[in-house]
Amino acid sequence: MPMMKSLTIVLFPLVLISSWSSFANIDIEYQVTEVAGSNTNYGLSVIAPASDPEQLVPYWHRKAVKICGSKKYKASALIKKETQCGDAIQVTSTGEKCEVIPASVFGTLSCNGI
Repeated sequence: MPMMKSLTIVLFPLVLISSWSSFANIDIEYQVTEVAGSNTNYGLSVIAPASDPEQLVPYWHRKAVKICGSKKYKASALIKKETQCGDAIQVTSTGEKCEVIPASVFGTLSCNGI
């Protein structure tokens, strides 16, 4: 049984490295919107061609930390959308393909003083 625990500890970092490396070759887009009349409240979207929006959540939080700097931040519940097939259709020599709408994570963010 002790062998199983050490194997789990070794495999867990490998899974994290694999997940990180899968994002090494994709473009992640950030959209930041400041709430009018406020310099502490923002809307933040993270968009990427990921199959699971849950993979984008750490990127959302990293960007939130960068936006708020030394201030703590409070986030709303995050809205997560999977990659979807849009209404636009592209005709290719092999048939028709739908426009791919990438996965996204959106939430509001409030930067508070420490």
